[in-house]
Amino acid sequence: MNKIFALARKEVLTYFKSPVAYIILVLTMAIFNIFFFMIIDQNREVSLKDVFLVMEFMLVFIVPLLTMRIFAEEKSTGTIEFLMTAPISNTAIVLGKYLGALFFFSVLIVITLSYYGIVAFFGHPDHGAMIAGYVGIWLEGAFFLAVGMMASAWTRNQMVAAISSYAILFLLYFSVGFTKYVTKAMEPVIRYLCSNTHLANMASGIITIGDLVYFLTGVVACMALTRLSIENRLAASKKVWLLGLSVVLSMGVFVGINHWANGLDLRWDVTRSKQHTVSDHTAQLIRGLHQDIQFTALYTGLAPKYLEDLFKEYERLSAGRIKTEIIDPVEQIGYAAQFGKSIDAKERKVIVRSGNLRRDVDFTKDILTEEELTNAVVRVSRSERHAYFLTGHGEYQISDKGEQGLSQLAALLDSNNILSKELMLGKEGKVPLDCDLLVVAGPHQDLTTKEDAMIEQYLEKGGDALFLVENVIVTTPDKPLAPEQLHKNPSMNSILNLWGVDVQEDVVVDLNSHAGSDVGSPATRNYAKHKAITEGLDYTFYVRPRSIVVLDKRRPSIKL
Repeated sequence: MNKIFALARKEVLTYFKSPVAYIILVLTMAIFNIFFFMIIDQNREVSLKDVFLVMEFMLVFIVPLLTMRIFAEEKSTGTIEFLMTAPISNTAIVLGKYLGALFFFSVLIVITLSYYGIVAFFGHPDHGAMIAGYVGIWLEGAFFLAVGMMASAWTRNQMVAAISSYAILFLLYFSVGFTKYVTKAMEPVIRYLCSNTHLANMASGIITIGDLVYFLTGVVACMALTRLSIENRLAASKKVWLLGLSVVLSMGVFVGINHWANGLDLRWDVTRSKQHTVSDHTAQLIRGLHQDIQFTALYTGLAPKYLEDLFKEYERLSAGRIKTEIIDPVEQIGYAAQFGKSIDAKERKVIVRSGNLRRDVDFTKDILTEEELTNAVVRVSRSERHAYFLTGHGEYQISDKGEQGLSQLAALLDSNNILSKELMLGKEGKVPLDCDLLVVAGPHQDLTTKEDAMIEQYLEKGGDALFLVENVIVTTPDKPLAPEQLHKNPSMNSILNLWGVDVQEDVVVDLNSHAGSDVGSPATRNYAKHKAITEGLDYTFYVRPRSIVVLDKRRPSIKL
């Protein structure tokens, strides 16, 4: 280990003794600074995401200049002979030289931490996303250095080494541009090989096991090939073949590890607001899809990164069920024409399709939200259902947008492809056949005997219903209730008794746990085990709740 660090120290000193290294350092920082201030000024946001992407592009040009001399110079001057015959293994030689180059590169990255300090001083950046971005750019630089060192070990000419590095790094960086020319089966492979896709994730605040494995195995693979290159120069042919076979087998292992890591659904959203993580409701919906869905976004110009990230997350969770595309309707006017008769360059929308069903989400005036996209998925993946709300007895109304209205509930049901309608039984004469749910929302007057019979008939046939029963009116002995007050907020027992329960004419109090000083408003977070209803609930309190009695004489088929 001491020999490795000694060789690494020699490499670092070689860098700092050379004027070329200082020129590269100064020019690189000058270019980085220019782009940093331009990006911050244009974006007007305390984020380094685009700065990292520019730094990555610059590394494609900078790294070959740092690595071209590592082995090529040793070969051209003949000092490689002394190094190879020294009492140090070939593996240690490769590690030492690589660590020296990595240290010099790390110095470059450390200097750019001043950008972090600037945005943190003048704003409130997302620290998790910026740290992930720095980790990503350092890992990618480490990978690029390994590629450059490998190219330097192939030749004794430094220019040839630099050109070879440029060729490999340009292919790694721009390979995603070839996806349009390959088959669908090869497209994910090309995307995975592209270094830009991995850094883009980390610069956005997403760390995946696939990204980490890509960079780390890339470094190990290049170092193994570097060792083979320097071994090939002096070793006997038989030993070279054995070493070559071992490297080929190792490469197979690396490919297998990357394939395994890419298939793992393991990621960390380190952003402050978890902006790349959809809600549990959306995740559960997407994972449960049984049909294919296509997202097509019509966006003129360069689409925002958040839109790409959102689409990518839906694709990831759907395990291939959801396919996405973002097209410019002006550039691809022929393709965009199939979605509408006219093309509006200012319009921005997402078209969600499944089979013959289609839902358009317009986000021209605002950003596209997860809620809007999920609602569209629900509408094309679920059959339409109907919820009827009883009216005519002083019930809460779905059309009422005030504090006592149910308009928000109706909107929530609508987002789940459940249409809300009002139902006046006295006029209709029966519960409609397309009723999937009957809601009796806090009637203030009793239902008629005929209406009770209609609801009983609906329930006996297997219909579903939700009864919301209001509290009884409480008064003091010196203020007797008027006759109409005695019959206000009926218990609905004429129907509920048939199903084994009886709502009492009382008020439940809790002397130990209640809201404020009102013992008639019990508070609790001790719930029965009904996960779909109570999961995630903290304390809830109830204003003047009534007790419910389970009737002894009830049908044995009733479950409560």
